[in-house]
Amino acid sequence: MNFTNLPQLVDKRGKLESKGTYSKRTKSITHRVWHHSLTLKNLGGSDAVSFADYHVNTLGWPGCGYTFVIEPKNIINTPNGKRATIVYANDINRRTYHVGNSNQFSLGICVAGDYRYDTMDEATLASIAELHAALVKDGIGKYDKAHNEMPGYSWKACCQYNYRDAFDWKGSKTPTKPAPAPDVYTIQEGDTLWSIAHKDGAGGVQVEDLIKANPGIDPTKLKIGQKINFGNAKEVIEKPENVKKPDVKVEVTPKTIVPYPGIVLKEGAKGMKAIDIKRIQRAAGMPEKDVDGKYGPKTTKAVKAYQKRQGLSQDGRVGPNTWNRMF
Repeated sequence: MNFTNLPQLVDKRGKLESKGTYSKRTKSITHRVWHHSLTLKNLGGSDAVSFADYHVNTLGWPGCGYTFVIEPKNIINTPNGKRATIVYANDINRRTYHVGNSNQFSLGICVAGDYRYDTMDEATLASIAELHAALVKDGIGKYDKAHNEMPGYSWKACCQYNYRDAFDWKGSKTPTKPAPAPDVYTIQEGDTLWSIAHKDGAGGVQVEDLIKANPGIDPTKLKIGQKINFGNAKEVIEKPENVKKPDVKVEVTPKTIVPYPGIVLKEGAKGMKAIDIKRIQRAAGMPEKDVDGKYGPKTTKAVKAYQKRQGLSQDGRVGPNTWNRMF
């Protein structure tokens, strides 16, 4: 395989967080599907290790959802110049979760970064182009698609970066803009409420909004083909009940948005900042005397209690969903 000879490729198959294994494909790969992570590229959590941790421990998937992860924060010197590291996360023949019912014939490639704010650098562009050229030469896939161009995901805000600028795109030459979140969504393979609800990609809909709009569903036991009411979830945040408009103009101070640090915060995790932990401790309702900037058992217990109150998965870790709920 030509892609395995790329000097910037690092083989981490079997070395990332996992819980079980993905099954083998029953169909040939016809689509190369391009993603980005919506985490700033230089943050600690913008890499294959963190993605695998999130996919396994928050989404409940068997492992990292992508076959390849390109890491702009990890630049290495190669005979051809500086290149972003390409992590080989799963065997080509494994049906990973990244595009629902299209997983069998789709290869998932994620370029870490939030390209609403990040700038695509030359080392990353070179790795993207070289990986694509190698895959084409190897006959792996015939078409290139962005995440929001796959069936059922037209409302996804991915991809913000137009990958057509990076290589000879084998697909539609005109990017498809994300559509509004649907009123009714049909669950696909690998979907969880945590993966389909995102404040940036689903009209502002969060997991808690989906739970309120779909009474009686078990968010941990979704089934392929199950209908989820997105429309009512949008109304939860857009049309709150029992709220009267004031008779006079009221000055409202906008809520300060605290960017997600890009790493799953938990006991023993590396790269955490004390200021982020203190924010979590206060948001979780810990007494000020216990706000020490250290993620120990007390913090885990407080986070679990907070997650329970909010209807979140109670794992004591602060990933994107818990963070965005807190802040």
